[in-house]
Amino acid sequence: MTKAFIDTSAWISYSLSKQPKHSTIKSLIKQLIKDRVTICTSNDVVDETTTRLIYDANIKIAERFINLIREGVKSHSLAQLWVDEEIQKEAFGLVQKFSEHKLSLTDATTIILVNRFHIESVISLDSDFKKVGLRVLP
Repeated sequence: MTKAFIDTSAWISYSLSKQPKHSTIKSLIKQLIKDRVTICTSNDVVDETTTRLIYDANIKIAERFINLIREGVKSHSLAQLWVDEEIQKEAFGLVQKFSEHKLSLTDATTIILVNRFHIESVISLDSDFKKVGLRVLP
């Protein structure tokens, strides 16, 4: 079974029509659903995305995003992976190891989850994931 992880930058682009690559990301996610790809994200990404939507847009758009996540989890079209203390500790080690890339802790937890759960690709507009050897779409 194929898996893809959706990062904050992709969720922001998906949620805000004036963001770069909005149509591309929206089409890609629809295609993943059609192809029955297991779509994953994390509680860290949901937190970061919600915060950015509140600050950069408004609470209504943030609510729409949270409802999208809830419905996806409920319908089993989305798996929300949870960052625990062990993953966070390991991720901080990555932040230190790749300090020249200035990874965020959320990006580092994403890298750990992608590797731990054998997720084939990351849907993201950030270049950080390519720098550490992950397959990034679009």
